[in-house]
Amino acid sequence: MVETYIDYSNKFLEALNYLKSTYKKFPKFMIEIIAEENGIPNNEVKKLINTYTKNGILKIQRSEGFYYQLND
Repeated sequence: MVETYIDYSNKFLEALNYLKSTYKKFPKFMIEIIAEENGIPNNEVKKLINTYTKNGILKIQRSEGFYYQLND
């Protein structure tokens, strides 16, 4: 049996862009909610948040209560 891997990165980036256009800065739970609404599994959300943070796409605003911000 072959496992199929689904790449959710484009869908995740679209969800982040929506949050950015609506809120500019947003807490992690909002990312999780919008990802769930877009059919992205929770285990993938965690991986994508880590990847996007490491790559500088998603920035953590530690001084503002750990809000996230999508870099321009």
